[in-house]
Amino acid sequence: MIKSRSCGMIMCALFCVVACIMLPVSVLAFSPANPATPTAAAAQNPFISASASPSQPNIGDPVTISGVATGGNLTEGVQIWVFAGNYINVTTVPVNADGTFSKTYQTTGLPQATYYVIVQSPGNDGILNIVMQTTGQYSGEVTNAKTGTDIFNFTGTGSIQDAAAASALSSAFNLPGVDDAFTKCTFQLVTPGTTPASATTGAPVVTTLAPSALPTTAKSPLSPLTLIAGIGIAGLVLALRSHP
Repeated sequence: MIKSRSCGMIMCALFCVVACIMLPVSVLAFSPANPATPTAAAAQNPFISASASPSQPNIGDPVTISGVATGGNLTEGVQIWVFAGNYINVTTVPVNADGTFSKTYQTTGLPQATYYVIVQSPGNDGILNIVMQTTGQYSGEVTNAKTGTDIFNFTGTGSIQDAAAASALSSAFNLPGVDDAFTKCTFQLVTPGTTPASATTGAPVVTTLAPSALPTTAKSPLSPLTLIAGIGIAGLVLALRSHP
């Protein structure tokens, strides 16, 4: 009886060891004692969203650009770009403690048009990498602040406007070394009593830094053949010990 009980205990211990070996290594990698989890890392990435309200205002009605910015270093605030045709307005807006921001624009005297809005949030360095060098209230040159390189002009010879400018500005945030996050939306300013030629949406399109890839679950490097051999040896030992 004693020998049988000892053999049973040894076999149970053996199976426990095999089960522990087969467990994913990732259980240890993401334990609470290890702070470098994917969730903690992703929380540091800058994120920003924004929308225009109303999305189709009449000329003379105010338009508010508001949203939420989190992650990164927001000490400098967020930068809001509003442009259509020859009109360009670039403003830095502070971010509240809860991550919200808001800026209201007056539209009296502005032409009827679709206005493009891009809201830019600094990355972890806290610096707005893409800026506009002003040469007047409604004109400017978009520049990479880190390299001093000119990217494109809103006005003048070779300039681009409207949708093309929105596309070029969006592409600027993907340049090497630029860690700013951005989001974009539009609003359509119309003359009172008229119907817009084509409707545009004020819904935000959120863009952030690419999320960190989650590590794959790693298994134990021991092969099945090694495990079978180990069990066989353990069985042989038990068989020898069971003889008088």
